[in-house]
Amino acid sequence: ASQEIAGLIKGIGAHLLQTDVANVRLEDGCVIGPSGSVTVKEVAHTWYRRPQDLPASVDPRGLETTIGYKPVRDSGTFSYAAHIAVVAVDPEMGDIEILDYVIVEDGGKLINPMVVDGQIYGGLAQGIGTALYEEMPFDPSAQPLASTFADYLLPGPTEVPAPQVEHMETLSPYTEFGVKGLGEGGAIAPPAAIGNAVNDALKSLGVELLFCPMTPRRVLEAIHRAKGNA
Repeated sequence: ASQEIAGLIKGIGAHLLQTDVANVRLEDGCVIGPSGSVTVKEVAHTWYRRPQDLPASVDPRGLETTIGYKPVRDSGTFSYAAHIAVVAVDPEMGDIEILDYVIVEDGGKLINPMVVDGQIYGGLAQGIGTALYEEMPFDPSAQPLASTFADYLLPGPTEVPAPQVEHMETLSPYTEFGVKGLGEGGAIAPPAAIGNAVNDALKSLGVELLFCPMTPRRVLEAIHRAKGNA
């Protein structure tokens, strides 16, 4: 999209400089021609305030465009990540506390690291919700039992730890700048990482939980079943 917009800017800039578009370049916020230059601000002002001064040959999209993108290959265009969770499980209450959480992800070239961190943190919160809290139960008549947020539990600041995040950078050969899709790096792994940590904590009791969310009630039910089978 940026390349497309650059071409549109050069088209208008070339007209203002009275030269062919092949003779201009876009550099440092200016369209530069053989005998002068105009700023992008001047180009925008001409398009939006004086379009009547432009010839009919100017692209009617002006300075706007909509573009879809699909790489030649999808493999290697999305992020990979490894998650490690350290949890404590109270066998008397069924409560699960996340003590530490580490994420190592590879998003290729990070264009805006702050946005990347935000995606990872938000994905972790979503994954913790999937693992421990969020559920849509129904009664035998198929009526929802969690129709408000009073019943549909979401993790809050006290339930989401501050994770340790490490970034790797393996450039994708199939995308612009080597970037990769990042959303998956935070959201997909938490249920598996937390579930494995919970099962490891309860292994000595012969307990294994294979479904989400791992609520205190389900933890206690699994412990009681294990004791009954002992």
